[in-house]
Amino acid sequence: MKTGRFFINILKLFLLLVVAMMVKFQIPELRYDFGTKEPVILSSPNDLSENYFDKTTFVSIHGKPDFSKAATFSMHGVIFTYFLLENYNTKLVVRTSEPVNEDWEQIELHLGRLRAYHRMPFSRSVRNGFNQNFDVNIPDNAFFLARDDVPKPNGWNIGATIFAGVLWCILFYFFFLHKRISKKAK
Repeated sequence: MKTGRFFINILKLFLLLVVAMMVKFQIPELRYDFGTKEPVILSSPNDLSENYFDKTTFVSIHGKPDFSKAATFSMHGVIFTYFLLENYNTKLVVRTSEPVNEDWEQIELHLGRLRAYHRMPFSRSVRNGFNQNFDVNIPDNAFFLARDDVPKPNGWNIGATIFAGVLWCILFYFFFLHKRISKKAK
């Protein structure tokens, strides 16, 4: 009987932990979305530093695209093109979901979300794709620029955070407080 109660309590704590991790995952997203709308301007590869860009940052980067090593991946029905910038080499990988054509070679200003490469979704798959298709090794201290991600509040992120926070409170109440409060009321 006591082992059954023990496992139920472990399951309750696990559920609370899962919901808390949902909130923890959304907080950096909301911080970026509600953060500054003025980009940090980067003009050279020397401006990229892990110490300065330890969190997600909205940036403006000047650089000419190098489409000789552009890779296209389809993830969850969305086609992304990953490419490098000539003067940044493998220090910076840029992603866009927009169709890339000859006009893109004239673009020298890239706005978007900069983060450490290892924090990029599907970073290992993209690294393997560059390595296998172009014999390009993306270093561990590289960065990733999502051109399609500018800071703007997103109803889904706000709703998910509120939902997870309310769900955590409700679960905590029913798992640990409801029985005690009901006993005291009688």
